[in-house]
Amino acid sequence: MPIALRIFLFICLSAVALAANAQSDSVAADLMGTRPNAGGEPDEITVGLGVLNIAEINDRDQVFMADLYIQVEWQDPRLAVDGDAVGELRTFPLDAIWHPRLTIVNGRGLDLRLPEVATVDQQGNVVARQRLAGPLAVDLELHDFPFDTQRLPINVVSYEYSPSEIVFTAASRLVGKFDDLSGEGWIYEALEPERTVYRLQEGGRGGSQISFAVMAERQAGYYVFTLALPMTLILFLAWMAHWLPVDVIPSRMGIATATVFSLIAFGVSFRLTLPKIPYLTDADRFVLYSTLLVLVSLAVTVASVRWASTDRQQAAENLTRQARLAFPFLYGLIVLLTFTT
Repeated sequence: MPIALRIFLFICLSAVALAANAQSDSVAADLMGTRPNAGGEPDEITVGLGVLNIAEINDRDQVFMADLYIQVEWQDPRLAVDGDAVGELRTFPLDAIWHPRLTIVNGRGLDLRLPEVATVDQQGNVVARQRLAGPLAVDLELHDFPFDTQRLPINVVSYEYSPSEIVFTAASRLVGKFDDLSGEGWIYEALEPERTVYRLQEGGRGGSQISFAVMAERQAGYYVFTLALPMTLILFLAWMAHWLPVDVIPSRMGIATATVFSLIAFGVSFRLTLPKIPYLTDADRFVLYSTLLVLVSLAVTVASVRWASTDRQQAAENLTRQARLAFPFLYGLIVLLTFTT
């Protein structure tokens, strides 16, 4: 074969190979960057979220520690293939095909536990699965603490596509064995998902969002033993000062001042377990009202001691007797004002 003909054939074959590679690259780029229904109806995305565990709800840091399993499904006809082996699955790296670009916006450093891949069947049905574990932010509403109920959100958002481009289907769901979660002190219940638009600013371009949530009801028994019972004992100690004879001055003054310092120290240490919120919780009101009652008790003790030392023994005894009767009534009033309003 003449050399010129060989060169000509080589050039033709090279041009064909380059064209084929360019077409292949174009198809690959299209699969990665363009959604299946581009220019038409929004692509439908189904998200299944499984709560494997909620290990802790941290009141002070306002996060909850969760272990999650997420499954995302969509249909991409471009990945469909002809063949007789119906149901045979293929595996692709997630960054090699188009996907809805989802993130959990209230995640705070979630760890990915599974490879970032997707499986595709012969009809182009795509399924991506992932397991995530770590902290998620929650805006706790603590007005009723410790008898509060909290909504623990898991907000899944497309950071690239708006609701006109992708929509989450009604088949999206939240599941879990909520009676077996390890986070003690709470009763958990799943809520229905909500499909909304996520925006960083009013009027900005929104991302398609589906919000899952778990309702957590706090079990207050722990706080009855760690807050209400010690506080009641301190108040009982302040009440005991009025049962001593009015002329036993050192003992009465010692008890009265000791209860004030105990109550202040207890209230400060308890408040350190909560976040720096600008409002009073029910527990704060209980501590505040109890502190006021102890201060009133101290004032009564000082007045009775003063009267007893200035030949007003009968007036001091009458005041002490009235304090004995009023103290239980005022304590009951504190409980009613704190936990029933």
